[in-house]
Amino acid sequence: MSSGTSHHGAPAGNGAPANGRSGTTGAAGSAVKGVAAMALAMAMFITNDTCLKLAVREIPLGEAIFLRSLLSALIILALVARGGDLSALPMAFRPRVLARSGLDALTTFLYVAALAVMPIASSTTIYMVAPLMTTALAVPLLGEKVSWRSWCAIVIGFCGALIVTRPDPATFSAMALLPALAAFTGASRDVMTRGIGMEIPGAVVGFSSGSMLVASAAVFALWEPWHGLSLQAAAVVGVASVAFAAGTVLLVFAFRHAPVASVSPLRYLMVFGALVSGYLVFGDLPDIWTSAGMVLVVGAGLYALTCEHRRSVIARRAAAAGCGTAALGAAVACAPAKD
Repeated sequence: MSSGTSHHGAPAGNGAPANGRSGTTGAAGSAVKGVAAMALAMAMFITNDTCLKLAVREIPLGEAIFLRSLLSALIILALVARGGDLSALPMAFRPRVLARSGLDALTTFLYVAALAVMPIASSTTIYMVAPLMTTALAVPLLGEKVSWRSWCAIVIGFCGALIVTRPDPATFSAMALLPALAAFTGASRDVMTRGIGMEIPGAVVGFSSGSMLVASAAVFALWEPWHGLSLQAAAVVGVASVAFAAGTVLLVFAFRHAPVASVSPLRYLMVFGALVSGYLVFGDLPDIWTSAGMVLVVGAGLYALTCEHRRSVIARRAAAAGCGTAALGAAVACAPAKD
């Protein structure tokens, strides 16, 4: 994001409309666009996952990731050029950005490997504990405070993921650990992302991740034979590339045009999308245990997001209430700020 915009994409400074109603209407319209972009981004990511799952039926894992990542990186590079941010490309190779890109590449390999061997709804549900893991990791790594309600939600979400993985020795598959590991590395990536300066455009960060994936997949492919692409495989890889690039851009747009509390819960639309994709494309239906785990993971995630939003609102109101000045020689009570 450029230095001239706020966290939600509004221009910085005193350029707000004099009419409060028009300013509110403009902000509301921007938020609606952000929410719509987030929902569409989740649809794009599920499309990407579905196409990759189809692709790895015919071509090796490394080849599928390499081709998808190469094409999507080129698309994002074109968007960077169109946005006039080519001069910012060297920022893609800063240590923290590269570290985030490495974690993103590892997350992708683990998750796509899980997609190749598990029902898409199960792998997606287990991976959806990543936001809960991000909240937990933010405590030791970023020094953030988490309420006891959020900790309860984290524990319940992990229990839901555990139900989906089926730890019973008679039915357990070690492959179910892949999306759990992907959730951990994905959460670590998200924590790392918080330390990246806002002067680095989001598309540049996305290009760095894509480039790292291309390089990692090229190395990985040295240990597996590549296959020629059929027309069908080329088509699904092409669709995955466009969907992934579009999802990345829409995700950045969403978080810059709407409050985080409004768009973050929409991540769990991926679980619904995975259910639809699993049934329509792969003929999979979750059993009772997987369904119960889904309810726990999604419910816990939404509850944790709600708790943290309420806590941040209370903190902002407390800060606004402490606006007395020493020059007046007395404490002045201020009305809570409206959200």
